[in-house]
Amino acid sequence: MIHAKHLTLSLQDGQQSLTVLQDIHIHIEKGEWVALTGANGSGKSSLVRTFNGLLVPSGGSLTAAGLDLRSATNRSAVKQSIQLVFQSPEAQTIGSTPEEDVAFGLENRGIPRDDMKARTLRALRRTGLGHKAAVPVSDLSGGERQRLAIACCLALEAEMIIFDEATSMLDPVSRKEIFAFSRELWRRGVTVLWVTQRMEELAAGERVAVMDQGRLVYDGDPRTLFYRSGLPAALRWEDPPVIGIGRMMQDNGWPAELLPLTEQELEEALCRYS
Repeated sequence: MIHAKHLTLSLQDGQQSLTVLQDIHIHIEKGEWVALTGANGSGKSSLVRTFNGLLVPSGGSLTAAGLDLRSATNRSAVKQSIQLVFQSPEAQTIGSTPEEDVAFGLENRGIPRDDMKARTLRALRRTGLGHKAAVPVSDLSGGERQRLAIACCLALEAEMIIFDEATSMLDPVSRKEIFAFSRELWRRGVTVLWVTQRMEELAAGERVAVMDQGRLVYDGDPRTLFYRSGLPAALRWEDPPVIGIGRMMQDNGWPAELLPLTEQELEEALCRYS
């Protein structure tokens, strides 16, 4: 799905050229769930924008959905297969109603009108917005607007959806709903790249990649990430409560495979040794 080798990216800032990505190696296969994290300014958003053709790599190789993204034609084509859901719900809405908003992207792709109608309504139903197809977008909550953005991706039959801190501006309830829905999409076969700084979301996944100062410094399972030592100082986050308890268990000699990532795992471990 995504294959990057020695990927670099430099951007112009006035008269200066700033290197924002350095020697990135990462492979994301179809059907994977990958969480991407790092401090502000670490290069997360720049990296994912190269994946769907919004930014042009300065060096190295990058293929996405089988397309070599050094080609401008391929960078345009990949935007249908790999879709982005951004931070701000308001910034990605074009239509005045959900139905209009979803149809806009299909119309731009030249989809026939009958097919466009069917795909629009199907995508809205899948995201729980079927009953709000004709409601003004301004009446939707932040969580509903993010589901609308996801509906636009589904209508275009995206193979991969990149959520670029898509829950950071939402209330806690909406945040959990969008995260849970993205996990459901993954279980249905959509490749998901979830960009976040929320540790509890990293712990819920299968694979975590960590950026620091434009470099990929970790790519592996979350259990190893949370319970190993030697992480760069910039990546020393405040642990979720479950991980904090897990560190105390680790200090007291608990087996590595029993160190918990979730509340359910903590409960199971305590029951097993109580």
